Amino acid sequence: MSDTAAESPAPTADEALHTTLDVPFDDAVPFVQIEHELADFETVRVTRLDQMIEGMLGHDNVERTALIVVCHPEIAYDALSIDPTLAGMLPCTTIVYEREGDDLVHVHHVSATKAIRDLGCAPGDCDDAVEDLVEKTGELMTVVWENIEEHGQE
Repeated sequence: MSDTAAESPAPTADEALHTTLDVPFDDAVPFVQIEHELADFETVRVTRLDQMIEGMLGHDNVERTALIVVCHPEIAYDALSIDPTLAGMLPCTTIVYEREGDDLVHVHHVSATKAIRDLGCAPGDCDDAVEDLVEKTGELMTVVWENIEEHGQE
């Protein structure tokens, strides 16, 4: 890997959404899930990674971490319309986690549609459709994020 690549993250990572909440972790997870659902994202699954790792591997040193896996019907429809194989990059996932020595709960989202764009997963003649998909996803997730930041404080 070149020095330039190590210094500058790919656009997908660089443009990720991140915020912190000053609420208990056990309240933050359902709150973040509901904010997605209010923007018409369907919850596919909520998984506690820390509990899964402890249960399956016996490691009890993982900070509390939850994956909120959601899918928006418009995003799914548009992705499938571009190419059915893009469904393998869906759904969207937001992570809620704690860090040692930090009293805040972190909320982080990396765009699946930006990853589709940046990894070149769509057929070569679909650049405009992929950009439209990225834009639509960004608009929908902006609503979610603004609501999380506005309503996510005690």
